[in-house]
Amino acid sequence: MKPFFGIRAHDYGTRPAEELAAHIASSGATCVQLALAKALPGNHLLPSDFGDEGIAAVRKAFNDNGILIAVLGCYIDTVTLNADEREFSLARFEAHVAAAAAFGCRIIGTETGSPIPYLDKPDGKETAFRVALKSLHRLVKAAEAKNIVVGVEPVDEFHALSSAEHVKIMIEEFNSPALGIIFDPVNLVPTKGIADMNAFLDECFSAFGDHIVAIHAKDFTMIPSENGLVKSGPLPAGSGDMDWEGLFTRLIKAGKKDVPILLEEAGPADAPNAFARLQVAWDKALKNIHN
Repeated sequence: MKPFFGIRAHDYGTRPAEELAAHIASSGATCVQLALAKALPGNHLLPSDFGDEGIAAVRKAFNDNGILIAVLGCYIDTVTLNADEREFSLARFEAHVAAAAAFGCRIIGTETGSPIPYLDKPDGKETAFRVALKSLHRLVKAAEAKNIVVGVEPVDEFHALSSAEHVKIMIEEFNSPALGIIFDPVNLVPTKGIADMNAFLDECFSAFGDHIVAIHAKDFTMIPSENGLVKSGPLPAGSGDMDWEGLFTRLIKAGKKDVPILLEEAGPADAPNAFARLQVAWDKALKNIHN
């Protein structure tokens, strides 16, 4: 069984949709995460900037090359202290939600932004988390009305949503089918690393395994520094310390065989080998389950 492998479209450069889709198809990818402003010329922040015909042309270009637009990337700062900037960002995301169906896509992805501006107060990190939840709740409500999923990506340290426990709290509070998790395991590994990879993966899948809607695949290594080992990378998936076999075993057991597995940090020179390494890990995971 071949998993649903894909890439971030902008890792293949900024090109017209027809050229970009053909270039991506040559890698073996079958889906993409498409950030309109990064991957397509013109720096268009809003889907409406393309017009209805432009959106249809983008969708056709990828479809004609056998590429599904699995995720629209609209990564915004949900916690910025600038109220006008935050409102623009949330409205921009809502515009992506409204246009998603026209792209043939059901998932809009974002991170949450940095809590650093809040950290001058003792409860600053918790305050930033709560601000992020307020922003995300608005986006999830908009998504519910359109049968779209908001894919939220947690990131360790210096992000408002920074842990498996945070994600668990969000899932329980929202209780919404329009909330999904984009799981980038490397992004959740702290700078100092983790003592037990199995325990780390178990914690993540216990907290949000049922809500995973996409996987971001890259890698890392631990290298010596003055303060001990520190995380280094990012690297193409399968070339570092990440236990992809263990992750895929848990993913398959959770009934998530069909979620897109999207390479990061792997352009044309690296993607084919990264796909091959991940396929080996996937096959081993299937064998683990069947034995």
